[in-house]
Amino acid sequence: MKVITVILMLLPLLLAAQSYTLEELISFGLENSFSVQKSSLSYQSSRSMLNTSKWNLLPDASVTGGVNKDFDPAAGTDDVSSSAGLSISKTISLNDAAYFNYLYASLDTKTANMQLEQTRRTYAYNVFSAYIKVLSSQKQRSSLEENLLIQTRVWEQSKILLQLGKITPFEVKQNEIEVLNSNIALMQLDNTIANARKELFALVQMQDEGYNLTELDLDIQKELPAFNTENNADIQILNQELKRLNLQLKQNKLDDFPRLNLAYNFDRTVSGADFDFDRYNTNHGISLSLSYPLLNLFENSESRTRTKISRQLSQVSIDEKKDQLQRNYDSALRELQYLKRMNELYSEQLAQSRDQITQAEERYRLGLIELLELDKTRTNYIETDISYNNNLYSIMAKQEEINYLLSEPVLGKW
Repeated sequence: MKVITVILMLLPLLLAAQSYTLEELISFGLENSFSVQKSSLSYQSSRSMLNTSKWNLLPDASVTGGVNKDFDPAAGTDDVSSSAGLSISKTISLNDAAYFNYLYASLDTKTANMQLEQTRRTYAYNVFSAYIKVLSSQKQRSSLEENLLIQTRVWEQSKILLQLGKITPFEVKQNEIEVLNSNIALMQLDNTIANARKELFALVQMQDEGYNLTELDLDIQKELPAFNTENNADIQILNQELKRLNLQLKQNKLDDFPRLNLAYNFDRTVSGADFDFDRYNTNHGISLSLSYPLLNLFENSESRTRTKISRQLSQVSIDEKKDQLQRNYDSALRELQYLKRMNELYSEQLAQSRDQITQAEERYRLGLIELLELDKTRTNYIETDISYNNNLYSIMAKQEEINYLLSEPVLGKW
């Protein structure tokens, strides 16, 4: 069954012109992620505990049956007596353990569900981060390849100019070094891409077939969520812990009161000789008891003190998390504003580089400059283009970092 599921998950990838998309990788990974599986199993276990606690709220019911025969010869009888009965009982107290276990189980189930959603969100964000890292590196590689071609052409031309006596050997060596630097940069980037893809597909738990990654829509004007701690998953989980401690404190306080127990018992018995079942007996019982353990007050006092301390610690953790969240949000927002300002500058620089290439090509056509100068102009444009594209991917990554920080859906989906 799992093999069929994997094949169905991979089918869209095989039909999509041999390319990977972010949505398909995340969807596939969510089905196979170890962290998501463990979180899902924890949630299922919590739901099972909740169901058990619900069953424990029901009255105790039992069915009895029996046959009795006296084998004493002196009794002088061969009668066989039989009986069957139904018994239902329920005890209610101020500090009913079954009721509080149900409340605890309800809180724990909600917490487990929050943790599962946060695990899925974290996984999707990690895949997105790894995916965009590969995209950015691959985009940079195409520019470096073009730059290598230009540097090689410049080097080859410089050797011709050296033979014509127009430049010095030093300049030729400098151009040769530039070619070497371009090759080194390309090799380093290939290693970076290989490691980034390895990290991505290890995260997705899929075999990398070497297909291209589909480009993402870069929307740098995307509206960002305002700062709000209510939806943050970490704070919500801490609030659940605080609720649990409050409930524990309430249960502890009830232990200081006298224990009032109300019990009801219903018993219905049918019996008779030789399985005639002609005798009936019905009993109803109600009992009310009041007790108070004398030393319980001192024990509960210390237990309550520890619970209050734990509650204070939990509240401090919430306040600390909110403070950290505010600072992280402000820092990310400032970084995003900086990246957007850099995007404006890079855009302007890129436009000027294009104009410069146009002018250089015209001057080269008129014979006013050598091919060497024209290629260097193109090299400057490529370097600017690399910086511009890297900055664009950084903007997108920072936008989703802010979404993830506030527990908003990553890319509006996960």
